Amino acid sequence: MGALMLLAALAPRANASLIAYYNFEGTPTAPYPVNTESHPPAFFSSGNNLIISFNTNSLVAVNPGLPQNLYPGDPAPNLTALGFNRSGANSPAHLDIPLFSSQGFFQDMTLSFAINAQGNGFTTANLYYSTNGGGSFTLFHTEALPEGGTIIVSAAVPIVANNAPSLVLRIELDGGQSNGTNLQNIMDNIRVEGTIVPEPATVVGGLLGVLGLCWHQRRRLRSVLPRSRRT
Repeated sequence: MGALMLLAALAPRANASLIAYYNFEGTPTAPYPVNTESHPPAFFSSGNNLIISFNTNSLVAVNPGLPQNLYPGDPAPNLTALGFNRSGANSPAHLDIPLFSSQGFFQDMTLSFAINAQGNGFTTANLYYSTNGGGSFTLFHTEALPEGGTIIVSAAVPIVANNAPSLVLRIELDGGQSNGTNLQNIMDNIRVEGTIVPEPATVVGGLLGVLGLCWHQRRRLRSVLPRSRRT
């Protein structure tokens, strides 16, 4: 009975989770003016950086950060956001989120972020996914950006991206209108949310460990219990 309970405890299960979170807080990641790591309380909480295809001379740190799309309970102060200028010369701009999985698989995901328009900036946000580590991308959402103000762009990632061990999500900002140095767009609080399911190898390893423990306990009990006598 105890073995069965342990086996049930190790069976695959999905838990709602923040998978990656880019709030641009903390020490800047060279050569960028902001920190590009995924932050706590996300599953990826360090060492998982945005890959940004944008001239770093056209990126600026904006203070304070945008209040929209903050993750509830974010332990970091909302001091910084990522600003863009020269959008015309950097269009399209790509922000890639690597979600390579060695501890779990991701399902039922959503990608969201806050973006502010100051004028003459990007006009469109396109969202893509790649299941081959960024070798090729598939478009799954397009949204028009406003000429002014702040919106939250949010979309469900298609189920074909579920459980992909070499998953990459891409935010593409397109339609840049100006090559001036004035601040044109501000982005903040990029969130990837969904469920995390243990990889099969992790589950199998756990089950084998439980079976080995049960076998050891069985042999131990047989060695200490008195043998029945023949009558």
